Amino acid sequence: MTIYDGPKTTHSDLTTQARLISDVIQMVDPRDTPLLSRLGLDGARGKFNLKLNGYKLELLEDELDPLETTANNGDPIAVDDTSFVVTDASVFQDGHVILIGAEYLVVKSANPQTNLIEVYSRAYGGANAQHAANAPIQIVGMARLEGDDADFGPLTDIQAPYNYTSIFQKAVQVSGTLQAITQHGIDDEFMYQANKAVPHLLRLVERAAFHGVRSAGAAGQPRSLGGLGTFITDNVQPADGPISKADVDTLMEEIIMDGGHPDLLVMNPRVANDLRGLLDNSSYVRVSQDESKFGMSAIERVITQYGEMELVMDRWCPAHTAYVLESGKVGFYSLRGFELKELARSGDSLKGEVVGEFSLLVANNKAHGKITGITT
Repeated sequence: MTIYDGPKTTHSDLTTQARLISDVIQMVDPRDTPLLSRLGLDGARGKFNLKLNGYKLELLEDELDPLETTANNGDPIAVDDTSFVVTDASVFQDGHVILIGAEYLVVKSANPQTNLIEVYSRAYGGANAQHAANAPIQIVGMARLEGDDADFGPLTDIQAPYNYTSIFQKAVQVSGTLQAITQHGIDDEFMYQANKAVPHLLRLVERAAFHGVRSAGAAGQPRSLGGLGTFITDNVQPADGPISKADVDTLMEEIIMDGGHPDLLVMNPRVANDLRGLLDNSSYVRVSQDESKFGMSAIERVITQYGEMELVMDRWCPAHTAYVLESGKVGFYSLRGFELKELARSGDSLKGEVVGEFSLLVANNKAHGKITGITT
């Protein structure tokens, strides 16, 4: 027992005083899910008109006929050659106007078995010229013979990009005593822990978008969703160093040339900080500067010659890769939203699990791209 001289004050006796404790206990770890917030946890249903539920998701995609190929003639195409071998003659039909270099020609016949095409003459349009054995060939129009019989052109196969769902789960167990006692800021310990599990699992859904490996699973093998890298394989720009203006512009150019219209640039905040260093090029980044504030305004949108993109800084995105996405063609899919299931009791405790099942869908590979090999 402590003995002290009077008078009794708040400074001399601290035992009976109540300490002020916040009613809201703050989580130590941040619960940021910027890509989920931007795209929605179940945005794929509306974007892709998904009516049914399943653990395997398939999108049906078709393409218009190709308009470009290359010659594959072995020898250069001479100025008077009216037939030559191409890489794929199935893309041509009688009447196609083609452009090789600066010379226009009209296809007379195409043989998919031999990849040989024949043109009507070498005097259709442009100057006759010798062309490289592997010269690019573009289909730029059509000029049919009047009254000619029908010719059947190329057909494209329907593609079915797909993904699987992943089950996300976290168990919760609280002793009967802890559940019964009164705690500062927590009315129900079991529900508090269950609610805390949801933002934790959402971070794993977000991370799976960057690290997910597509797997069908089996009786003894987990099923898992494939991330962005599973789908985005066509437009890839290697950085091989810090991110640069040229990396973004080159990738945007390729996506635009493939028919895409990207509007999202997703990257790690450390890479975005390097992007900040490119601010002096106003054609690349547009920001507003408030003279009443110190420092620069945060980058929110990136301007390129080929369009404007919203910048999404995601600390879960690997620092070595940045993604350029067309948001209307990528979305998360929710087969089962997060729910709390109480489990059977065994012993003096409450048990339950928070469980949900989600996937990711990306349509039209060519509408997206990624910058790889970034260093910070």
